[in-house]
Amino acid sequence: MIKFIIKSLCIQDVLALLEGKISLSQIDCAEYLLPHIVLQAALDALGRGTDWFWCAPRLFIDAITGQTLGTASFLTTNDPSVLEIGYGTATEFQGMGIASRGLALMLAEAQAHNSTMRYMSKTATNNRASQRVLEKNGFTPYAKTIDAEDGELVLWSR
Repeated sequence: MIKFIIKSLCIQDVLALLEGKISLSQIDCAEYLLPHIVLQAALDALGRGTDWFWCAPRLFIDAITGQTLGTASFLTTNDPSVLEIGYGTATEFQGMGIASRGLALMLAEAQAHNSTMRYMSKTATNNRASQRVLEKNGFTPYAKTIDAEDGELVLWSR
């Protein structure tokens, strides 16, 4: 089992990444794991007054090699008591429990920060692996929706 830590990016790191002052390769993170849209969403949420704790993208980092194994973020919703969670695992580390364990650590940290917050997530209807990640972390499906970009999605809550 790979041991890893969660690192929350600071505002300066997010700005430096967006401005091209540092690259994701410099922090040993694959480009597809932390797209600019996620970085920009973090700054946008901060600009709307959201506490940086909830805005900061998280990296799941191998405790020995320093390689980024996966990422996760909280995203604001229309309901201030509900946050959406997005996550991903580097292709070569999928199926090793990285997302499940990372999400569990993130949720424990979030619970300690604000025990009244509720969470939701979305998965493709055919993405059984992502659905298992959510099930292992106490999420249950509550609806389906159609997204213009992603197609049919299952909505999950906890």
